[in-house]
Amino acid sequence: MSAGACALLAGLVLADRVAAGVAEDRMADRIAARQSALVGAPDVSVEGFPFLWHAAAGSYPEVEVDGRARTQDGLPVTASLDLRDVSGTAGGYSAAKARGEFRVPLDALAAKRGPGVRLTGRDGRLEIARSFMGVPLVVTAALKLTGDTVTLAPAAASLAGRPLDPANPRIAAALKAAERKIPELPLGLVPSGISVDDSAVTVHGEARNVSLAGGS
Repeated sequence: MSAGACALLAGLVLADRVAAGVAEDRMADRIAARQSALVGAPDVSVEGFPFLWHAAAGSYPEVEVDGRARTQDGLPVTASLDLRDVSGTAGGYSAAKARGEFRVPLDALAAKRGPGVRLTGRDGRLEIARSFMGVPLVVTAALKLTGDTVTLAPAAASLAGRPLDPANPRIAAALKAAERKIPELPLGLVPSGISVDDSAVTVHGEARNVSLAGGS
């Protein structure tokens, strides 16, 4: 390939990436305009090369969105969205399918439960530790999604290292009090699952025919 052809190819690739960057910024602005809970504009990545080919067709196979937000009661959330079959519309963009993950740190959730509470993810379950009458109480619970509410099912418990019946009414009542309704998810996503690892609880959501209209 000649030097001229190489320069032309490099120029086309650069132009393609610049055009993709402009589209990513526009999508980020539209999403930010619709989501007041966001902390700053999200990062948007338009997949598929060449971008200009997809832009000319008015559709993109995949768009990834990452952002940070806060719930109304101040919990920090890290959001990751995967939008499929995104197409341009008169009012902005729409996606045929969308999936999202919304991670809330365990230490932030523990702080909401009061001083001395420690939350740890172990083997896909949540371990809740706190002091009870001066001795350590540890309860392990499985997280479940009931509609739009996170519920906890006791799996094991111990007081000062000695096993307790996890079905103890006081434990059941404490876990019942810890239930939490999931705030409305962005872009019309519906909660589809919940999981926990060693540092965060993650709410999973899905939706179809998602509108990204709005903004400038």
